[in-house]
Amino acid sequence: MNRKSMLGDPPPIRITPQDLGRLDVLLAHLSRPAGVIDFLQREVDRADVADSPDGGGTPFVRLGSRVTFADDRGTRHTATLITPDEAARRQDGISILTPVGAALLGLSEGQSIAYGTLDGRTKSVQVLRIDPPAG
Repeated sequence: MNRKSMLGDPPPIRITPQDLGRLDVLLAHLSRPAGVIDFLQREVDRADVADSPDGGGTPFVRLGSRVTFADDRGTRHTATLITPDEAARRQDGISILTPVGAALLGLSEGQSIAYGTLDGRTKSVQVLRIDPPAG
């Protein structure tokens, strides 16, 4: 993993205008305790808005993307980034309202980021592959 990302200097990320709108609405209607929500809000706020969904040819994780990533132990996982209302329809989903889901948003292949867990630990993920949303 990139040591700079592990120490808290997050990599640049991108977001589509559509995802920005969806997440702004979601975040405006949440009344849960801080933590993941604050982290997600910071990620949304710092993201560059992409002119096009393909990000100028470089794929990045967006809502609906199927992403393969490695955790800080090197274990590979594959999941689709989803909103909470999609959870009932997607068994392979990882919610944007989980620490790892919020961390994956906007990353490109090869990028890594550190994030805080609900129990106060620091973990990291590295994106290995991104399949864009279908349709």
